[in-house]
Amino acid sequence: MSSFRVRLLAVCVLLAGLLPGQGDPADAEKLKPDPEVPKQLATLKEIVMDKKMARDAEGVQVIDLLTTKVGAGLAEKDRKAVAKGFEGVFTQGKLRESASIQLYVAAAAALGTMGTDGSGPLKAAFDNKKFPNKPEWVKLREALLRNLGKTKDESMVKFLCEEARRSPEPQLMAAAGEALGNYEASDQKVRKEIVNNLLIRYGELDSRSRVLDSADIEAANARDYLAVISDKWNSTLGRLTGQNFRQYPEWNTWFNKNRAADWSK
Repeated sequence: MSSFRVRLLAVCVLLAGLLPGQGDPADAEKLKPDPEVPKQLATLKEIVMDKKMARDAEGVQVIDLLTTKVGAGLAEKDRKAVAKGFEGVFTQGKLRESASIQLYVAAAAALGTMGTDGSGPLKAAFDNKKFPNKPEWVKLREALLRNLGKTKDESMVKFLCEEARRSPEPQLMAAAGEALGNYEASDQKVRKEIVNNLLIRYGELDSRSRVLDSADIEAANARDYLAVISDKWNSTLGRLTGQNFRQYPEWNTWFNKNRAADWSK
């Protein structure tokens, strides 16, 4: 290799090491504060607090800009401030109409990119009594669950499993199950826990759905639930196991045979 190419390679390696957002997360401590971050966060707060709620589209743009900065790499203090600012979208200002939740959805998607910095605010927003427990708010809660899974925070696995199994809303069961598919790179112990939880509920619904009595409302409800959740749950089970089944009995047979197997291979 020529000396010129050697020097060029060395320069490329050096520059790669200087790119923001790359390498060890500890590098965030070495980054300088971004003067644009507090300005954009102040603008976002103004938008959230606007009593006329007329600037939400602008707020989405601000969230997108800040999300880009997070992806490129921010100093730890700035990153924490951004997460706090996104959380404020849910906790501050007047409640938007259920048909106009673009600002909430944008904040949820942004927090979903922030790992453990985003998982707490997403969970808090899901539990926030500010948002009425009514069917018209299910879309927002679906977005919160899906993005919570994208954080890949394993401390949220238990909560997502509970939502998948216990939620009275099939759309939320589906969203929680979908969210759990993001843990495909987790240790096999975590993946087995998720698969076991999903299959317990999947089996209950499958068994009930096979009752053909037209007067059995629970059987009809089970079939309705399966119609909503099956595709998303099958996809998640596939991501976690590397298998490709479409029906509960197939998943159950495979899991019973491979429950104690080494899934790391």
